[in-house]
Amino acid sequence: MQSKLTPFVVCCLLYTICMGQWSSPVPLLHGSPSITGQALIAGTGDTMWAAVVTGHSGSSGPYQVLASWTTGDTWSLPAELTPLDSGRIFSEPGMGRDASGRLWVAWYRGDYPTKDVESSAVWAAFRDSAGWHPPARVCSGIAAEGPMSFAADAAGDWYLGFATLTPYLDFAYSSAVYCRLASDSWLAPRYIAQGMGSPIETNYSAPLLTPRPNSGIWAAYEMTVFGSSITMLSIVSDDTARLCWSENGTDPATTVDSAGRLWILYSQLAMYWLSAQVIADSSAIDTMRITNTAGGRSCVGTDGEGLVWAAWPQRSPQRVVVSYTGGTEWSTPDVATDSVGVPDGIAADANGRIYVLFQTTAGQLYSVYRTSRPGVQEPGLSSVACSRLPTIVRGVLVLPEAVGGERSAVGAHLLDISGRKVLDLKPGTNDVSRLTPGVYFVRKAKAQAQAQAQTIRKVVLTR
Repeated sequence: MQSKLTPFVVCCLLYTICMGQWSSPVPLLHGSPSITGQALIAGTGDTMWAAVVTGHSGSSGPYQVLASWTTGDTWSLPAELTPLDSGRIFSEPGMGRDASGRLWVAWYRGDYPTKDVESSAVWAAFRDSAGWHPPARVCSGIAAEGPMSFAADAAGDWYLGFATLTPYLDFAYSSAVYCRLASDSWLAPRYIAQGMGSPIETNYSAPLLTPRPNSGIWAAYEMTVFGSSITMLSIVSDDTARLCWSENGTDPATTVDSAGRLWILYSQLAMYWLSAQVIADSSAIDTMRITNTAGGRSCVGTDGEGLVWAAWPQRSPQRVVVSYTGGTEWSTPDVATDSVGVPDGIAADANGRIYVLFQTTAGQLYSVYRTSRPGVQEPGLSSVACSRLPTIVRGVLVLPEAVGGERSAVGAHLLDISGRKVLDLKPGTNDVSRLTPGVYFVRKAKAQAQAQAQTIRKVVLTR
């Protein structure tokens, strides 16, 4: 007699498979509920670091900034970056790794609004082969808030982003700013977007800084005016910032994929929708709807194989789920943990293991990691090689020289945005450095008419 799987059994099997891909939750600080801010970043090898601000939010402390690391199933005893401190407020910290491999943590210690100019400051500490160095002031005499964010540009210059608060009447408005490290000293903050109290109250959140392949860095932040929120993107280079993209949405999260494209995740429709915008250079090239059942802010990261990973809370029940993409479709979300909570970070170590940091409704902080890499058999994701996103080209465009093990004699045409042929392409390398930067299309020269839709590829030429 042949047995049949009922829908209930199938659902249970799928749930077991998804949950089986994630480790059991591991507590930070022994599950202490007194955590007001945290950040997650990959270290060297298989090490993952987290920075944590301990203390009860909204109280007078005491507060403390700690850093801890893990290789999977336990977290180390924390390093104390600051002593216990009462009477001051600490902001959400930020973490980053600079071009020389130093691990950085930044935070704000002070008042809201600023009362004690001398003691209110943004601080940063770094760790190298000698261990953690004493914290140093980035800037003082201001009220600031996080989350803090680090990024290095292509030249290795080191940036820190945060928000400043400016008192106005009986409230304070916020501005998105950044500081740049020069000769081991932090330069004065510069505006990315300046808020105002009048005639229309306008606030800008702390910017999320992300490396940009050619020059400068990307800065994503949120503008709030008249109760409406807009996610914005600017390009920061040295001492200037220019706006290049905006869209209705809240709570941006950013990462750069292996091709140098920026992914911005943002929430819409009262956080039900989670959308993704892909940016090449300074142009928006693709938009995706990831889910319409989200229940809060997301976080995003890229692994060493070029997959983009996102974590967000389901709306009901509010469990943390994770999905990934190679540029086409997003995978069916995994339930990363049965615990009710919201994600605070997602990152991959050097071996490709994916970690998610999340906080429970009780304020406890935990991490989980994925126990296996995605396989081609997993449903809901097309091959990475079939990405619909354009190829980024700088100077040289390469056509495959071999197809099916044999050298190809088929060339192609390079078309501009209007469909006009601008260059004949041959198998191998093609010099396109003299063409104007922009969007082009590669079309095989001998493609049959009925197959042309599959033989046209978009490329973006950049300097």
